[in-house]
Amino acid sequence: MIANFFGKSNPANFIIIFGLFLSFFLAMFFTEPKTYNLETYGMLWNLSILGLFILLFFFFNFILAKNKLTLYNSYGFLFFVLLFGIFPFAIFDRQELIINVILLIMLRRVYSLRTPKAIIKKMFDSGFWLAILFILEPFTLVYGILLYISILLFQKLNFRTFLIPIIGFLAPLICYFSYCFWTDNLSEFLHLFAWYTDYDFSFYSSNKVMIPLLFLGAITVFFILFKTPKVFLVSGNYRKFWSLTILNLLVSIGFIILSKDRTGAELMCAFFPIAIILTNGVEGFSKRFFQNVILGIFLLIPVVLFII
Repeated sequence: MIANFFGKSNPANFIIIFGLFLSFFLAMFFTEPKTYNLETYGMLWNLSILGLFILLFFFFNFILAKNKLTLYNSYGFLFFVLLFGIFPFAIFDRQELIINVILLIMLRRVYSLRTPKAIIKKMFDSGFWLAILFILEPFTLVYGILLYISILLFQKLNFRTFLIPIIGFLAPLICYFSYCFWTDNLSEFLHLFAWYTDYDFSFYSSNKVMIPLLFLGAITVFFILFKTPKVFLVSGNYRKFWSLTILNLLVSIGFIILSKDRTGAELMCAFFPIAIILTNGVEGFSKRFFQNVILGIFLLIPVVLFII
């Protein structure tokens, strides 16, 4: 029943899934009043969070539809939203949310490298948005690995294709350097290159974080092992997209390990590849029963976590 309902991609499903997200948003708002109350941040702050999420959801669905990373259904968007229900502490971190919106803008260009249309512009834009990410969060530079792997998978990696993203990356970086130099604040620019992290993972030791994280990790690995042999029997871009998605997840895990401030919100960067992997895994089952079981479990997890 659940699989049948969300097995179609239509406006009604998107409205229902967004309504599901609003329930997570409101649950966090009212259960953590000291952290997210109106007196502390104001109505505009909370509305800006919702506006950023609308952008995030738009770019997520755009990348999926444009590159056909999943079949014609709503599973991808559903999993993406449910991940915020499983890890609700990521919802109100506006800084991390801005970073992830920009990350999806960059990934939109990275995944679109499959076609030769405006290829130079895509490479330049990818490097440009990577620099914006780098200015906001220096450790996001690891996503440069994903950019060059995408070039290697879909295009030819030569001196020209190697140099174009670097030029795109340097453009905003030079502008930021000029701003810091003009305002006599070069220390802020140099701070971007102070790559230090304490590797303190104590936040993840709580049962509310560790248990769902272990479950999600286990089922993601299972779906990768379950789906990969089938994918590599198929020729064409789908095999390359699947490889890129797995590498996207690995790069995101690398970023999470390197992150300085571990509040749980940094997990958001892995939601995109995980949602794609989970969707492809569910689509791999020929029987609706197994699809219903997986979707039912993921729908129940946020409720259980909220109760306990």
